[in-house]
Amino acid sequence: MLSKTRFGVPPLVVDVFEAPLKGLVLAEAEFSDDEEALAFVSPARCVAEVTDDVRFSGGILVSASRRELSAWLPGYGIRLSPGADSEPGHDHSAPMY
Repeated sequence: MLSKTRFGVPPLVVDVFEAPLKGLVLAEAEFSDDEEALAFVSPARCVAEVTDDVRFSGGILVSASRRELSAWLPGYGIRLSPGADSEPGHDHSAPMY
């Protein structure tokens, strides 16, 4: 089961994931038109664009393990931070936004 807390920070919806994907934070922006979308500037804490990466869709994340997530993130220059939910033998050092 995938568990997360969702926050509304217009125009973003921010999902903060719990174990086993603890440390993953995804933000999704929704716009009413193309002009609004083109004018949008991502917050500095948004460090990777994953819109076109199907691995970050709900259908894939729901069955993803922390180990799989940890394998995907280096392609974006990101590592998960360590935590009580980390798998043994894995080094995770920075949260994803």
